[in-house]
Amino acid sequence: KKKTSDVQFYTEVMESSQHLNGRSGDRDEIEDEQREAELRLKLNTSFQNFTKRVEEVATQYGVEMEFDMPYRDLGFFGVPGRSNVLMMPTVNCLVSLVEAPFFCLTLSEIEIAHCERVQFSLRNFDLVFIYKDYSRPVTKVNNIPSESLESIKEWLDSCNIKFYEGPTNLNWTRIMTTIRDDVDGFFADGGWG
Repeated sequence: KKKTSDVQFYTEVMESSQHLNGRSGDRDEIEDEQREAELRLKLNTSFQNFTKRVEEVATQYGVEMEFDMPYRDLGFFGVPGRSNVLMMPTVNCLVSLVEAPFFCLTLSEIEIAHCERVQFSLRNFDLVFIYKDYSRPVTKVNNIPSESLESIKEWLDSCNIKFYEGPTNLNWTRIMTTIRDDVDGFFADGGWG
């Protein structure tokens, strides 16, 4: 059997009512917002109860299990695949769990991060993650709004992930091939420093 280290649980939420006539008054909108808030609270409470119960059962069987919750307030928008999605840090990962394909980057596997296309005149930049295992291709999150740059650098710093920034996109395939060809020489020449 193949070991699994990351598992995702989710529930689909669907609005319980829709206005068929296309018109709604202020009272209807307020009621809809209240219903939505109540549903969100109910789902959050149910999920927290679920996580506690699963952790209790895992402990009974001698399995160490921890649920990692995203920090929405540290989130930023970016394109890790095909569409612009909300990327949210957790204690151990950077995730996007709202839209498929889902994204989960384990921070302990990252050696450095590099912010590309960081220029005063550009509204977006790209964030490249280089793994400790140099045989793996880099992971890139594109089109992150420039307003998020400082908070992302603070977050990377708080995770003890070394980061750099530059004005252009780099050819990471060629860079990683050069490093893999002579890892000892790369570090003898100063490595990432």
